[in-house]
Amino acid sequence: MRLLFGMDRLPRSMTLDDPRLPGVALNAAPLRLNAEPLPVEQVAAGQGGHAARMAAAEAWLVAACGSYAPLRQRFVAFWLRFAAAHVASHQGELVERLRRFDGLYAPEDFVWSALRPLPRALLPVPDGVVPVDAAFWDGTRIVAVLLGSAPDISAPGVTACRLSAAELERDPETVVTERLPAGFLRFWQSETLPVTPFRRALPELDES
Repeated sequence: MRLLFGMDRLPRSMTLDDPRLPGVALNAAPLRLNAEPLPVEQVAAGQGGHAARMAAAEAWLVAACGSYAPLRQRFVAFWLRFAAAHVASHQGELVERLRRFDGLYAPEDFVWSALRPLPRALLPVPDGVVPVDAAFWDGTRIVAVLLGSAPDISAPGVTACRLSAAELERDPETVVTERLPAGFLRFWQSETLPVTPFRRALPELDES
């Protein structure tokens, strides 16, 4: 299945499977921040170290939020704060896990193992699509995030979670623990090593 995002609605002249529409293929693996290389402009912007990479990733995600969408933009910042804070809370565990690599990796590199939010996702339903503020794919289901007073949704295979504007200003680890599925925590556990999205995309092979 391909999940579309970055749009308020499906263009009338296009179908859900149109490859020109922004979307990601969903499979048995969770969709993480490191699932694919970032666009070259974000990779270039992240050359100044970890803080620069975090800022570049935020700009990349915010770009999909749409204009005049302050709650979505705040959610992107909230999510990246959560990822960073959760890694920091488990730094001792992660340092020990990486010790045998003699400094090749840093604990904060596991930030990119957090699930990737898809702002303005369009969820497929029997009679079309339903827009939501953001969606995650955890490898088995779509988790839709509804912000503020966004309408409730009901769609097959979708778990909906609502966050208020006030909650986006609270401690992100506490809010995620209370409001989002348990699998969103300790997101690095199934990752053997940290993988960065700030990498070059491999060229497509010519199979002709």
